[in-house]
Amino acid sequence: MKRILIIAFLLVLFVGACLSSHSCANTTTPPSGGPKDTLPPVLLKITPDQGTTGFPLTEGKITLLYNEYTVVKTPTDILLSPPTRRKPQAKVKGKNIVVTLTDTLRADQTYTLDFGQALADNNEGNLAPRLVYAFSTGDSIDSLYFTGSVLDSKTLLPTKGVLVAAYADHSDSACFKTLPDAVVRTDDWGFFALRNLRDTAYQIYVYSDTDGDFKYNPDEDQVGFLDSLYTPRAVVNDTIYELRSFNMKDTLLCQARESMVSLLLFKELQTVQYLQNSGRTSERQGFLKFSAADVQIESLEFVGIPDTSVILQYNLTRDSIDFWINTSYKLDDSLLIRLNYLKTDSTGVLAPAEERLSLAVKQEESQGSGKPALNAGPGQQPAGPDTVFHIQVEAQDETVEQLGVRLKTALPVIRMNRDSIRLIATNPKGQESEKKFTISLDSTDIRCYVVRPTEAMIKGYDYLLTLPQGTFYNLDKLPNEKTEAKFKIPQSEELSLLRLSLTGVDVRYIVELTDEKGNNVIRTYQVDKGGTYDFPYLKEGKYMIRISCDMNRNGYADTGNLLERKQPETVRFYESTPGNRVLEIPGSAEIEQTIDLKEMFR
Repeated sequence: MKRILIIAFLLVLFVGACLSSHSCANTTTPPSGGPKDTLPPVLLKITPDQGTTGFPLTEGKITLLYNEYTVVKTPTDILLSPPTRRKPQAKVKGKNIVVTLTDTLRADQTYTLDFGQALADNNEGNLAPRLVYAFSTGDSIDSLYFTGSVLDSKTLLPTKGVLVAAYADHSDSACFKTLPDAVVRTDDWGFFALRNLRDTAYQIYVYSDTDGDFKYNPDEDQVGFLDSLYTPRAVVNDTIYELRSFNMKDTLLCQARESMVSLLLFKELQTVQYLQNSGRTSERQGFLKFSAADVQIESLEFVGIPDTSVILQYNLTRDSIDFWINTSYKLDDSLLIRLNYLKTDSTGVLAPAEERLSLAVKQEESQGSGKPALNAGPGQQPAGPDTVFHIQVEAQDETVEQLGVRLKTALPVIRMNRDSIRLIATNPKGQESEKKFTISLDSTDIRCYVVRPTEAMIKGYDYLLTLPQGTFYNLDKLPNEKTEAKFKIPQSEELSLLRLSLTGVDVRYIVELTDEKGNNVIRTYQVDKGGTYDFPYLKEGKYMIRISCDMNRNGYADTGNLLERKQPETVRFYESTPGNRVLEIPGSAEIEQTIDLKEMFR
């Protein structure tokens, strides 16, 4: 009996232990893993030491030992300066990061290995502090540096991740053909520090390096350059604020860094001139597309067609021509063109050249050209030939005073019956009166007419512009469909007026009011003289004032040219307070800003 009681007691203890164990292993309640690791990896040792000399020219290795397991999160962030054709390879070995230099190094050369944001801990992905490791294949370390910033030439916003390159070679072709003598990439704020440089004069370039070959490719890359040679004078040491490792999210600390130079990044327009493409989009319509802007055409002959029957239109940058042919007879299947223009020859110089073109209309696979549709749905009539054409009307109440009513057509108009157009104003009592107006071709588009009342528009009046059918006839000899446009001056008391008083106007400027991001242009003035310029009927919101210097008076801000050492035309944003380019306009307000353009563009 005693033995039985002992066995029973042991069985109870065993079952209790099992139940307790099951309760502790309950998978419905996650175990507590403690606080999340937010600490970055700590570098314990570098082999060989920072600032080492006599580094081997081939098969060199650098080993970083961290206090925890660390991975190479973004290998492309690791940058060797000067760069080599074959890039360094980084591998993880336990808690070590081993970097192998796979290409032969230059003799007697100081190098830096910039790890950027490449390394992070294995568990939580906490980024390791940025490390720039310097070493030399010679017997000394070069120690000069300079800092700078790179901005987009159109938006003046910082550009991230572009390559800043320094060349001791001062030839014009250096950035096209040779590897730089020092490189660095801009950070999130467009800031860079090019360090461990020699005491010599450098050419400084910045380019996007899209293909990663450390050479400027005009077809793919944006580019910028410093106007003159630059010789660094500042010496690297541990106390330099700008050479520290920064958290890119810390705005105040990042913006406190001083830039010694500033570069503008732009996309070059192609300068090699040739006929890039041509085509015939319909029987009477086609185009000529050139590779570069401002094509110089000496003669353009449409064989067998009178010059008076040819309608030409250049685009704004004069690198493309649209043409239309106004004849009463059917044109040949092939349209013959003789083009004489200035083309870039094998030496890079513009020289007279002749192109003989034969343009045919492509056969359209889909229905069209006035033929009945074969796939009309149930209850639908097959589509027949057009009998009228459509006019696109732009008549926004907020801008009609400045821009007028804009009438856009797909084809040029060859005949207009102006007397049939009516502009009627209706006052608040319902009384109508006919108003005089002007109608003219838009200066940049021969398929656009602009209608403007000759008298000042009156608040509270409704306006109706009527274009009866047959007011216009287009290239296909079709009349317009009846078109009406209603507009009036906005009367909302919540709308505001921005008035700019401009002084110091010594060249032409383009003044644009945009949204707060600069993407959408709300209104534009071409400014040739000082005075007052109004932007009325604005809704409450945030805006920017972008002003471009238009030295050659072509209506837009020109980009730069590297070989001609020509910087892009200057763009500035008005700042209501230093560093603040956003202008907040409240409702029901009249705001006046005075801008001295000469001072602004100084």
